This record gives sequence, structure tokens and C-alpha cells, in this order.
Amino acid sequence: MEKQIKVVARYHCEHDYYVEVSNEDSVIASRDYWLCKQGSPKKLYMFSSPYTNAEAEEHMILTELSDAIQAYETVDTSVRYA
Repeated sequence: MEKQIKVVARYHCEHDYYVEVSNEDSVIASRDYWLCKQGSPKKLYMFSSPYTNAEAEEHMILTELSDAIQAYETVDTSVRYA
């Protein structure tokens, strides 16, 4: 069985970072948020959340961004990478 996962948005941030937002075609309408860096194959899972609106989505990303960047730059075996 194959999942249909689509990238539905990309938010460009500071220092060549961006947040990729993906959505799986299923009854669960949550979006997954991944921190990425231009030129790097590594992705850091940030969080999942149902979509409400663009303003709320941007607020959630900005709230988590600093900690996510710090985790991305730190080698930590407890952090999940894609």
C-alpha cells in the first residue's frame, strides 16, 4: 500500500532554513512540519497539527522555529530525522 503524502507549503526562514509542510491523503487531516536547510538532505520533524488558517500556522512555526534550529544544528540521538 502506498501513502499519498504531498508537500502543501514551504515557509522560507532565516539562514537558508525553510519549513516544509506535508499532508497525507487520509481521514486524519493533520499536517506535518519539517525543518529543512537549503543544500542539506537532512529534515527535522518539528510537530503535527490540524490546519486552521495561514496566520495560525505561521504563528505555530515561529513559536517552534528557534528550538528546532538549535536541535537541527546539534547532534542528538533522541531527535528524529527523515
